[in-house]
Formats: sequence, C-alpha cells, structure tokens
Amino acid sequence: MKNFIIFLDRLVNLYLYFIIGACILSWIPNINPNFPMFHYIFKAAGFYIIPPVMGMSFSPALVMLIAALISMSLRKLYNKLYPPVEKKIIILTPEEFMEKINKQKNQIETNKEIQNENEVDKNNGN
Repeated sequence: MKNFIIFLDRLVNLYLYFIIGACILSWIPNINPNFPMFHYIFKAAGFYIIPPVMGMSFSPALVMLIAALISMSLRKLYNKLYPPVEKKIIILTPEEFMEKINKQKNQIETNKEIQNENEVDKNNGN
C-alpha cells in the first residue's frame, strides 16, 4: 500500500508536468490543434473541458488545480498511514552518560547470567 500511494503521487505529478508541457506547446503559433497528435495531447491535458474565454483556455488551470489537490491528499494520506520517525536528540552530562553505560553493562551481565542459569537447568534436566 505504501508503494502504491507513492506511485499514484508520482503519476499525478507526471501528469502535472504533462499539462505544463501541453500549455507551453499551445503557445507555439503555427501548431494546428486539429492535427491528430496535437489534438490528443491537448485533449489529454484537458483543454476542451471548458470553452475558451476571449481566446484563452482556462481548462488546464482547472485540471492542474484538481491534480494538485489529489497529490496533496495522497501525501496527507501517506503521512497519516506512515508517520515519519522523529529523531530525538538527548543531551547528557558526562556523569549521566557514564551512569547509563554502567546500567547497560549491568543489564547485559544480568542477561548473560540468566542465560547461563537456563543452560545449566537444561543440562541438569537431561
């Protein structure tokens, strides 16, 4: 699921770049929008959703807005389902640091003693 959300977000971002490219392509004066290749590019970019107003098509802006909202919602969903791990910075004095190290050493030694006792019990039980 995690990779699927990332994939969808990247796909929506790729579509946004496609729309931007189609908008730049529409500025070229000698392009015939009825030529089949350009017709499909402009149709996929959403140029024909709303009719042009005073010669300008605002449809790509609407499609980009919707795609951006979808991308934002996918990122929020990703952050909600898979929250980032926050790194903690702990500031210790040298004495506190040595105390923590000694506690860890004592805990390791205690665990080793318990393991040794368990092994002796197993050997005696056989």
